[in-house]
Amino acid sequence: MGVKITMLILIYSAMVSCDFRRLSGQSRKDAIVYAVILLGTLYMSLLYALDLKWPFLHDVTDSLFNGPAHRIVDFLKAPQPE
Repeated sequence: MGVKITMLILIYSAMVSCDFRRLSGQSRKDAIVYAVILLGTLYMSLLYALDLKWPFLHDVTDSLFNGPAHRIVDFLKAPQPE
């Protein structure tokens, strides 16, 4: 676990230090989008490094779209011939 966290710290510090120069000249909206994406990847990285059993991002999309998707598929199914 310590090696994973050390590697994540190194990777994120290198990534932020390289991108900081580019982001300083960008608009505020671009910086917000970058921060949101960075927070999402940081969440997923911490789940990996600490072996946590918290929900992944695909669990949220499954819970949102699973019911409507099944209803659409059931609606589009052709009736079985007798």
